[in-house]
Amino acid sequence: MKNLLSVGTFILLGVVGSACPALAWESHEHPFEPATGVELRKLGQDNANQYCRGRFNDLVKTGDLPWDARFANHVWAHLDANKCVYNK
Repeated sequence: MKNLLSVGTFILLGVVGSACPALAWESHEHPFEPATGVELRKLGQDNANQYCRGRFNDLVKTGDLPWDARFANHVWAHLDANKCVYNK
C-alpha cells in the first residue's frame, strides 16, 4: 500500500509540475513583469525579446527596477512564464 501511494503521489506531482512553467530562476536571472495584458507568447520570441528590452529601459529610467539593474548584460523574454528577464 505504501508503494502504491508513493507511485500515485509521484504521478500527481509529475502531471501538475509539467503543466506549470518553471518558476525557479538562476541566480543571475531577474524576472520582471510585462505590462498588464501583454502576452509575450503571442509576440513570438524575437518580438517579445525586443518588447522586454524596451520595457526594461523604461523601468530603469523610472527607477522601478533595482538600481543595479543598469548592469544587466542581457534582456530577454521567457515565453512560457510570460516574464521578461534580465541577466547580470
